Amino acid sequence: MSRFEEAAAAFTNLCETIARLRDPVVGCPWDLQQTHDSLRRYMIEEAYEAARVMARADHDSNDSRELCEELGDVLLQVVLNAQVAADRKGFQIADVIKSIDAKMRRRHPHVFGSDEARQDREMSSIKSNWEVIKAEEKKNKSAATSGDGFFAGIEGYPATIEAYEIGKRAAKIKFDWNSPAEVLAKLLSEVDEMKDEWEKGDRAALMAELGDVYFSLAQFSRHIGVDPEVIALDGNRKFLDRFAKVEALAKKRGVKIPEADQATLESLWEDAKGL
Repeated sequence: MSRFEEAAAAFTNLCETIARLRDPVVGCPWDLQQTHDSLRRYMIEEAYEAARVMARADHDSNDSRELCEELGDVLLQVVLNAQVAADRKGFQIADVIKSIDAKMRRRHPHVFGSDEARQDREMSSIKSNWEVIKAEEKKNKSAATSGDGFFAGIEGYPATIEAYEIGKRAAKIKFDWNSPAEVLAKLLSEVDEMKDEWEKGDRAALMAELGDVYFSLAQFSRHIGVDPEVIALDGNRKFLDRFAKVEALAKKRGVKIPEADQATLESLWEDAKGL
């Protein structure tokens, strides 16, 4: 059995497993409840986890094995979403595969094109052709979906990056704030509105206002010249680094973190800030 035949057999088994999980009679209740919308967070999480391991996988065999597992988690999301679509009489997993196969062949004329196209293997030409082909694909997609507005094609990034890109594009038509101070004022007003909805107990309205806060925060980051995604990651890292100091202090003082009360943890946190 060739490696492609082995892959085909393994992929068929996976698809059958997912179809069984979604079987309305004998399937898993959790899997049966899932929709494309509910699965969004898992797709994002699994992609980020795979990307995290990819940064190290070239240099460490253990990370390479972990990457194998993480890529499996990403593949699960692809197959599961395809099964959700199939259950709704939409596309099949075969359509997903055929679509990306056709795209890769279309974008690599220097490999799959005419004899003449295959002669041009200069990197500059390859990159230029790639951009031309992508632009044509986007044009055709916009025409097919009537999504030809000013912000067409901007979706698909992580949320903070997408907000940043929306702001950049809006600035090109001068639909933007004039200064960081104006954006900060807007951000603070959105926080006040969020607080109002929190106090009212209207969850739907609260979620909407929380989205406005995130969007405004991304625009403030853009206006002061920083990438909101990088800043958010830096904030995460700052917390994790400081908590590592909390753990070191706790160990030194004989405190068991899982058993410590809130006051003890807050005290350790304040002490860690001074290290």
